[in-house]
Amino acid sequence: MSHSHRLLDDENRRILKEEYWSKLTTPVKLVFFTQDDPSCQYCDLVKQILDEITDKELTDKIEVLQYDFDKDLELRKKLGVIKAPAIIIQGKNKGLIKYYGVPAGTEFPAFLETIVHVSTGEAHLPENVAEEVEALEEPVNIKVFVTTSCPYCPRMVHTAYMFAMINRKIEAEAWELSGFPDIASQYGVYAVPKVVVNDKIEWEGSVPPEYLIKKVKEAIE
Repeated sequence: MSHSHRLLDDENRRILKEEYWSKLTTPVKLVFFTQDDPSCQYCDLVKQILDEITDKELTDKIEVLQYDFDKDLELRKKLGVIKAPAIIIQGKNKGLIKYYGVPAGTEFPAFLETIVHVSTGEAHLPENVAEEVEALEEPVNIKVFVTTSCPYCPRMVHTAYMFAMINRKIEAEAWELSGFPDIASQYGVYAVPKVVVNDKIEWEGSVPPEYLIKKVKEAIE
């Protein structure tokens, strides 16, 4: 892929390096599933985004591990990846943090922030909520459906990710819907953010951590 068409100009690279990557403390792995298939129309774009943000001139703390959705079946099943492009962010988080689709638009700074949190291990949650999240013992899957133009989506994704940060039983997924019309219709997404917990409790709209933990508890009871 030619890098004459860079997505990030010099100013954006500077911001990325100074305002985000300067805060990284421990290494982060981005496990990237791509698919050599015309149906994966955004796979190349996501690869380019990952290549640019992990440029060695900007940071040496992030490693992108690329896998093939169709060939690397064992790892894909182990991580519960059901579509490509998908990115699993691995660092100090205990649970699974996944991003499906293109981390662009309003989701881009939030995606960068998540990488920082996973590197530092800081889960930004109110103390009482964090205690409740840590105490959960049942498997929890939180899907947050988003678009790249939604102003309220990043906060909802962030909250779900912070839950996964501190409990290994929690799997938090952001679904950026532009590449997944089938998933959007499967889950009846008409407005974003839409949140689905354990495929049985759902609502539309961004909610605070206090509300999310309440709904998570309802879903596992």
